Amino acid sequence: MRVLVTLAMVLAGAGAVSGRQAGAFVPLFDGTLNGWVIENTQAGNISVRDGVLRVEAASGWLRSAREYGDVVIRTEFRFVTADADSGLFVRASGAGQFMRGWPNNSYQVQIRNPATASRLPPVGGLFRHGMAPGPTEFDAAIVEKVARPTGEWQTLEVDVTGNRVTARLNGTEVLKAMEIANPRGFIGLQAEAGTVEFRSIEVRELSGR
Repeated sequence: MRVLVTLAMVLAGAGAVSGRQAGAFVPLFDGTLNGWVIENTQAGNISVRDGVLRVEAASGWLRSAREYGDVVIRTEFRFVTADADSGLFVRASGAGQFMRGWPNNSYQVQIRNPATASRLPPVGGLFRHGMAPGPTEFDAAIVEKVARPTGEWQTLEVDVTGNRVTARLNGTEVLKAMEIANPRGFIGLQAEAGTVEFRSIEVRELSGR
């Protein structure tokens, strides 16, 4: 009995330590633009309306005030227009720009509405801006099955740990990528086309990064 009790205490302690290391989800978006910096965009492209973050065409990005290492990002979003095209930047160095004021030296998990045909991947695809190529598994056919119609809220969860990125759309894994560089970087949202709204953005920082 004494051995069992001791083992239970050790396991409980390990669980508590693990919980502290993993942390808990905390809001990155609190219904305002506190904790965010608007970069390289036109007035009104990024706004908050009734506590909902609205990102519209056609340039620049919204970045976190500080950098993150290993992190899980969970957001609730919806496509307001059929042509909506945005993206979630991770491990963005903040050094350099490409095209319409977006951050170079970054990784972008695509947030594009599959309702409109495009040569670009739909939500869940990965771009490596100014970064070396690497193994990437992404199936647009899965996205077509699990994505919800324009106007409906959806969830996207992105896990950036070590040298890998995974993404889950509405609970289904749609992306797995390796050889991710930049140990730390900003989190950001891209303003590119149409309109996307976000009502929740949370982060869970992982240990050691």
